[in-house]
Amino acid sequence: MKIQIKILPDGRTVTAETGEKLLPVLRRAGLSPDAPCGGQGTCGKCRVIIDSQTVPACQAIVSQDMAVVTLPPQPKAEILSDSWGTVEQAAPIKQGPLLAFDIGTTTVVCYLLDGKTGKELACASMLNPQSAYGADVVTRIHAALRGALADLTAVLRAGMTGLIQTVCRRVGIRPEEIAVVSVVGNPCMQQLFLGISPKNLAAVPFSPVLTKAETRAARDCLPVCANAVLLIVPAISGYVGADTIGCVLSTRMYEAEETVLMIDIGTNGELVLGSSRQMAACAAAAGPALEGANIRFGMRGAEGAIDHVWLEDGGIQCSVIGGGKAAGICGSGLIDAAAALLDAGLLNRRGRLLTDEMLDGQRTVRLAGEIYLTQDDIRQLQLAKGAIATGIELLAAQLGIGLEGIGKILLAGAFGSYLRPESACRIGLLPPVLLGKISVAGNAAGGGAKMLACSGRELRRAQELAERITFIELAEQPGFQRAFARNMGFDAAF
Repeated sequence: MKIQIKILPDGRTVTAETGEKLLPVLRRAGLSPDAPCGGQGTCGKCRVIIDSQTVPACQAIVSQDMAVVTLPPQPKAEILSDSWGTVEQAAPIKQGPLLAFDIGTTTVVCYLLDGKTGKELACASMLNPQSAYGADVVTRIHAALRGALADLTAVLRAGMTGLIQTVCRRVGIRPEEIAVVSVVGNPCMQQLFLGISPKNLAAVPFSPVLTKAETRAARDCLPVCANAVLLIVPAISGYVGADTIGCVLSTRMYEAEETVLMIDIGTNGELVLGSSRQMAACAAAAGPALEGANIRFGMRGAEGAIDHVWLEDGGIQCSVIGGGKAAGICGSGLIDAAAALLDAGLLNRRGRLLTDEMLDGQRTVRLAGEIYLTQDDIRQLQLAKGAIATGIELLAAQLGIGLEGIGKILLAGAFGSYLRPESACRIGLLPPVLLGKISVAGNAAGGGAKMLACSGRELRRAQELAERITFIELAEQPGFQRAFARNMGFDAAF
């Protein structure tokens, strides 16, 4: 039986089948409800109003004609587009304007470049529209395997097409004039963009599909670029992909004499440790907590987010993006808050809140206005922190060096750019002994994508790096479970 659903406030009416869940109906209508858990009913963020009741869309069953009021989306996130690395000389494989994409799990950034000089002409970005299917890679893999592969591919390509049209319009060229398109992203994002099932990423041995640098016709994925060449950048492993290759290229850590640790902290944290002599990489399953998911009042780094927390005159103080009322807390604020609570004696080394305030059977601590942290929020942070810290520890062991042997830490990506190193070291996310050696690398993956678009030599170097960098599967390393359990504590010694 066909059901009519009126979507307010825009007034559209869509058709659904009796017994369907409302979330996929809204997706078909072109909406992108915030659903970090992928519709599993655990995050509570895909809320809509039905008959004056606020309910998760993923749990609402369509049984009769209804009106559904969608809630305002989260404020537009601050998306990092400033890229690391420089193009020394443009020598693309085809002459003409160039495009470079960094497809992240959370955001997508598009750069338009001059084909003769490599100079950036325009840049545009967006939140990854696949977020309606889940905040993290694993959730989207499961969605694809349950039949949503074509949808995941289509929404991403449509969004990228919109970015292409935007940057081309800004400089007065036509998309069909584009000569080269380079795309970097983690293996899941790459495969979803290309329409390749990510089933290889759902089971051992998690082998990558894209292992060779190659070129294809861009029109097969992006018809708007009818005459362009698409660069396929190889992955290092099933969970360390072309975005990490881009980071290594743009930071040129492969030429370094000192040992460099590059970290791209996100839902799937990628780490590379090494120098001109040897390099090793791993993936740390940090989960989506640092992107605001699975946190009671978690949100992305957008207007209204608490982005920094500190102690002042014995009390907790917060800064809010945009300067207005706090609407939630983002990852950098979460780490700051944990550090401040440790200093205030309101959080112990095991991660237990030591406050008297309770809500829904949990200890809580109020940060600003109606925004507070719960004991569950702290546990989610501990899982993320434990994963990253364990990756650092085991990579160093693999290369046979102590942490003091690391000469520099480069924090790549948006999260790393807003993170306060002092707070990260205070909670043990990063080794305290290396506090003075931490630098921000900006959107290093995007910088690598630009270098790839500008030079066939960089594409060949990408292949060399994919073969040269040793991948370490953390879960298979002796002592992993012990190290992870230890590193979840806030007193963990690296």
